[in-house]
Amino acid sequence: MSEAAQRAAAAVEFKPHAFGKFFLLQRLAVGGMAEIYRAKVAGAGGFEKELVVKRILPSRSQDQGFIKMLVNEAKLTVQLTHNNIAQIYECGAIDGQYFIAMELVNGVTLKDMMTAFPRAGAAFSPEQSIFMVLQLLQGLDYAHKKTDSQGNPLKIVHCDVSPDNCLVSFEGEVKLLDFGIARAATGLSNYKEGMLMGKLGYVAPEQASLEKAWDHRVDIFASGIILYELLTKQKPFPKATDVESLVQSRKARVLAPTAIDERLPREIDPIILRALAYDPEKRYPEARAFADALVDLLFPTPHSAIQDTLGKMMHQVYAERVARQRSARAHDALVMKVLQHSAQQQAHYEKFADTREPAATPSPFPRPEDLQFRTPGDTRVRTRTVRVGVPARRAVVMGLLLAIVGAVGLHAAEVYLREGVLVVTSSPPGASITLDGRQTTLVTPAVVENVPMSLPHTVQLSFPERKGVTVQLKPRFGALVGRVHGHLASAMGRLTLESEPPGAQVLLDDRPAGATPLSLTVRFDERHRIDLNLPGYEIDQFVVLPDKDGGAFRRRLIPLGAKGPRKARAGDQGG
Repeated sequence: MSEAAQRAAAAVEFKPHAFGKFFLLQRLAVGGMAEIYRAKVAGAGGFEKELVVKRILPSRSQDQGFIKMLVNEAKLTVQLTHNNIAQIYECGAIDGQYFIAMELVNGVTLKDMMTAFPRAGAAFSPEQSIFMVLQLLQGLDYAHKKTDSQGNPLKIVHCDVSPDNCLVSFEGEVKLLDFGIARAATGLSNYKEGMLMGKLGYVAPEQASLEKAWDHRVDIFASGIILYELLTKQKPFPKATDVESLVQSRKARVLAPTAIDERLPREIDPIILRALAYDPEKRYPEARAFADALVDLLFPTPHSAIQDTLGKMMHQVYAERVARQRSARAHDALVMKVLQHSAQQQAHYEKFADTREPAATPSPFPRPEDLQFRTPGDTRVRTRTVRVGVPARRAVVMGLLLAIVGAVGLHAAEVYLREGVLVVTSSPPGASITLDGRQTTLVTPAVVENVPMSLPHTVQLSFPERKGVTVQLKPRFGALVGRVHGHLASAMGRLTLESEPPGAQVLLDDRPAGATPLSLTVRFDERHRIDLNLPGYEIDQFVVLPDKDGGAFRRRLIPLGAKGPRKARAGDQGG
């Protein structure tokens, strides 16, 4: 099986589980080196923090080079605290697997947006395109100017600015991430000098030449390409397949954005062309200068209004994805409670096993000096040699065996009788739960604690206007978690009443309901008494259980004074 197939199989087989203090609730992505999870950590008083855990794949856990890269990325990025940079919270190892805990951004990559928006028939406005790159530049400017605790410049260069590494939240916020190959003036740098690192489509010419000195302005160049693509839906340079063709492509004349889309403001042309200058000395000297030029262009439009509009469009284009994310979070509390309970139970029994010291097994044949006795009135202790014959030896051995069996049985009994949790879900959710005849205050989805899994249980689910469900849970010896799900079908239906002749007044369960022909909404799983009253005719009374008798009834009324015994009316029908 290929590595890609293995990753696909692993994604399908994922189940929520605890990873140290983290509860891994959803697998977001699997790559060649690591896997990404949506996770939560729990604290006192119901505290929860949602985040992302990036964990090295088990197959790569012994790759010291990759581990070093992961740790360097965490150490470098954790120093960067800015609204437009995804935050790193923690780096460590659990059971030999290294991980990074980082900020969770509920959104998508800019690359995803550049594909999804046109497919959905939506388009970025020039203001929104400029706004997103403006946020990106603010994060880059902060990183470029970051110093250490002594005030020494860290000289951080991202080196891989691209739409893949820009996250846009569903509220329109932009976050720069993945400083994995960032270059810095510290031992934390993962950039390999003499090699071209970064995505070809966004690499600056001096970075690609591998001979010229270069600095943070390569990030400004990449940001200019992103802005050009957002505004024109085209790439500013010819496609390159290797280093030589890439350097040559950057010398090509860049077509002004307004020549492609005349609706764009004329002021944008010199701004972008300066950012994309082949000579870094002709570019903006810093990301802040590029950002300031964009701010001047955006000034007529309020900053907050652009983000609000972008956020609304994100929710329109990604409505299904937002709904899926909310659905994925719906049972987080339930899953975490089960995992916490399982972890506590496991810790309890491991502690119980650790504290139970193995008793030293005595010899079945006592030593003579160990057998002592006292005579009445004598305070001295005397020793007497006792010969232990075969029957006595057998009795001692049997006693020891019984003691061992008793100890094993005690432990087995404890495992047999230990309590677990019962996870109760239903469709639709919100059903009331009765466990073994006792009404609880819980509604589905819920976790019922302290339930002996070694015993059978009866769970009843009830919901307004739904048919109740009873589910039997069989004993599960030694289990920590039991699961019950019930589907509550609708109990409501249409009951149709007709009479011959029509116009009879209807009483449904002693309440006036109208005149025949009549259609009523009633519970189908309950009996109902129906009275039909028409002047000049006998009152027709009958009881129906719609689930059994059907939902349509046509009754032939008997005139008053009609002779003959009362029999079932030939015209009476139920269906």
